Amino acid sequence: MKKQLLAAAVLAALTISTASVFAAAPTFSGDANIEYSKKSDEKSELTNRIRLAMDSEIDNNIYLHGRLVMNNDLDRQGTATPVGNDKGAQMEQLYVGFKMDNADLKLGRQPLFLGHGLLSDVNGIGGAQITTTFDNANLMGFYGRDNDVDVAAAELGTSIGDWNLGASYLDKDDTYYGVNASTKVAPNTVLNMEYVKNNDAKASGYWAEVKVGDAVKKGDFDYSLGYVKLDEGAVDGNYVTEGNMAGNKGFRVKANYAVSDNSTLTVYQDLFKQTSNNDITKNRTDVEYEVRF
Repeated sequence: MKKQLLAAAVLAALTISTASVFAAAPTFSGDANIEYSKKSDEKSELTNRIRLAMDSEIDNNIYLHGRLVMNNDLDRQGTATPVGNDKGAQMEQLYVGFKMDNADLKLGRQPLFLGHGLLSDVNGIGGAQITTTFDNANLMGFYGRDNDVDVAAAELGTSIGDWNLGASYLDKDDTYYGVNASTKVAPNTVLNMEYVKNNDAKASGYWAEVKVGDAVKKGDFDYSLGYVKLDEGAVDGNYVTEGNMAGNKGFRVKANYAVSDNSTLTVYQDLFKQTSNNDITKNRTDVEYEVRF
């Protein structure tokens, strides 16, 4: 199904683009980073990533999006050496979008993000995603395949007063549920929270964070303190926003500094223990510099 969806998306884009003589020229953007990471009892890693995105408006209601990524391990010899399970270079996003009255449909290889990222923060899932809004709510539905595994997801988001609230659902081997909330607790301070549960494994967990500031333009600075506690199996280790969270508990201290309007230095420190065994340390130190173009 994954290959069929991608083939259909590309064929539709080619067919539409030949018929739309006056389609807008594509626009290009991207980002690049260099990142140092060191986990407890593991060798440090020095990596970099380059991503190039292309967007094209076929007409007023149809658009095409693609993103190519290349990962390098700078500790190894050669070019485009894979990092972990990532391929050296791959098309991680490629989809056709259709804008309809109060709805947006995407067909092809695309990202899947749920809540604040505990249930899902991944790229390259082949499938169909539709989003719509009604009254004061946003609704998303997704169905596709990740390699040989069926993936279904849904999310509902709304706001009540000063609170942004959401509920998420993910079915990938096991069935997961999540709820999340965020609100301003001061003019420059935000509280973010998320609770998740693996209904099949009877495992659950949560994450909470207080963030001060927002590193948007040159010279801006923000910092945050978060606490995470996830039972083993509460989340999919390949889908959670950061793999070091899975099955662990503890504090994360994080800071972002906008070196320029288009580049950011990010530093964070995990002070984690394994949730099922308090004697096992799962600390991580991470330093990343990212530029956007």
